[in-house]
Amino acid sequence: MSWWSRIANVFHSDRVNREIDEELQSHLADAIEHGREPAEARRAIGSALQQREQSRDLKLLPWLDSLRADAVFGWRQIRKHKATSAAAILSLGLAIGSCTAAFRLADALLFRPLPVADPGQLYEISRHGIDPEGHVASIDEWAYPMLRDMRAAIQGDAELIPIGPAEPTDVTYASDAEMEKAYVQNVGGSMFASFGLHPVAGRLLTEDDDREPRAHPYAVLSYDYWSRRFGQDKSVIGRSLRMDGVVSDCRRGGSPVCGH
Repeated sequence: MSWWSRIANVFHSDRVNREIDEELQSHLADAIEHGREPAEARRAIGSALQQREQSRDLKLLPWLDSLRADAVFGWRQIRKHKATSAAAILSLGLAIGSCTAAFRLADALLFRPLPVADPGQLYEISRHGIDPEGHVASIDEWAYPMLRDMRAAIQGDAELIPIGPAEPTDVTYASDAEMEKAYVQNVGGSMFASFGLHPVAGRLLTEDDDREPRAHPYAVLSYDYWSRRFGQDKSVIGRSLRMDGVVSDCRRGGSPVCGH
């Protein structure tokens, strides 16, 4: 008997049982017809229950049939004890949900590599200084002239990439009626090439955009923000937007500059 037939028989166990019983009765009738006593014929055939189980093992998959029987029994118990079952299912769902959330957080922070080229070669530069409250603190903010001097000093040995914090900012498209909050992050033009990022459409920022402050007012939209806000409409390329009073043109790419 083929595997598919044995799998199909698992879900038609009543029919299989009837066929086995009819087959056993047929053998018993044949033995009696050939002159054997009924009791002798039954002893020769053996235990009807044992014969049925052996025949079932040949006609279907025992492990799959056992799984089906357990599922049916479990469903009957759930329907019989609805309140207890609902409490157990709710507790199990909360436990699984919390474990899944904890694993996703640990995976994002500890296990999964950063989605950039050569993440092991990334370093953050900071300095010790005095914060506005007069305390000694680690400071990772740098003035632009110092950034240029540092970049020139390490030229050829490393790449210095300025990346600012992502902060919620008022963004306006076309008119004030379309103002919304979006996360805006100022970055150096060399970041995209250094991270191995490529645009789906339009272009990304380059080092030429850094040579003169505000000379190239372009914004790169993240893929998620572009999908959620514009429905992946490519006509957004070249569209103007206003951020804190500064008008920029959208250039969509793969890293968050205009928003998430």
